[in-house]
Amino acid sequence: MLPDVRLKGWGYFLPETSVSNAELAERIGTTDDLGESTGIAQRHFSAPGHGPSGLAQKASMVALDRAAIGVDDLALLVFATTTPDVAFPGSACFLQEKLSAPTVGALDIRAQSAGFVAALDMAAGFSGVHQTDDGGAPILVAAAEVFSSCLDFSPAGQEMASRLGDGAAVAVLAAGGAGPQLLSSRWYTDGTHLEKFWTDAPHGWQMGGRLLPADLAEGRHYPQADLPALRDLARQRLLEVLREVGAETQTAIPSAARVVIDYVEPQVAREVAAELGLAAEQLVVPTAEFGHVMAAGTGIALARTLEEARAGDRIVLASAGPGFTWGAAVIEVD
Repeated sequence: MLPDVRLKGWGYFLPETSVSNAELAERIGTTDDLGESTGIAQRHFSAPGHGPSGLAQKASMVALDRAAIGVDDLALLVFATTTPDVAFPGSACFLQEKLSAPTVGALDIRAQSAGFVAALDMAAGFSGVHQTDDGGAPILVAAAEVFSSCLDFSPAGQEMASRLGDGAAVAVLAAGGAGPQLLSSRWYTDGTHLEKFWTDAPHGWQMGGRLLPADLAEGRHYPQADLPALRDLARQRLLEVLREVGAETQTAIPSAARVVIDYVEPQVAREVAAELGLAAEQLVVPTAEFGHVMAAGTGIALARTLEEARAGDRIVLASAGPGFTWGAAVIEVD
């Protein structure tokens, strides 16, 4: 179990441009029914020139306002993203500048689809050892992705272009006091599957840090995945980690108010839910609603779910993706 760490505020941002399956199919140049093939209703794309830190800034303002915490009070910024603003420095530095945050630690983490859960876990650990006289120092956890600027919108790239989307989620955490409590968070990585879902250019070790014309022609700078090869693994790991956090917090997963399961293939999430005996009204599948926003999808769903939550509700989060990474968390509304 974690120390008493609370969510003081939360927010999310989805770009205004919502892209339907019909619109995307026309852009890709396919007659396929993308809704049928992906299980995704729509996805949101940012306007050109916007990076993940800009999206996270919008979500941060909502979260900080809800928390009634000033930017100057923050003790740490943790930013989960797979699509950073630039190669370096990290997007946390960009967000720190955009928020005019104080001179504190600001770091990125790369846990892909498990990014939000991993960031919560890291922030909880920091909060537990950095106490102040009136409680824990506030930590801003951000997760954001802008995939729309790095996808192959041709028939060759249809698999990923039809599944990935943009968005951001932010939570402000601190130890003690009021607010939804983070009861448990667990996340893991199995690097033996890393080449089954990745983008290896332009920084791949095989390339010597160079992006050559031949690499562009092969599309190595676009996300690539062997989704059929990962389905059984995804189901297994999601079930394992959900049962783990359930046991740790004495939460019967089928009795939770909401269970968020995020995976690039919504059908996998639904199969996990069926195995656990979840009712349809309990289940939230972010990818089905607004595309797979990797690090941010789980956080967006959490922020939306908290808007309707009641005291005593337990909300369970689970996600899995490239790495292969997976994680889960349990939050209780006070």
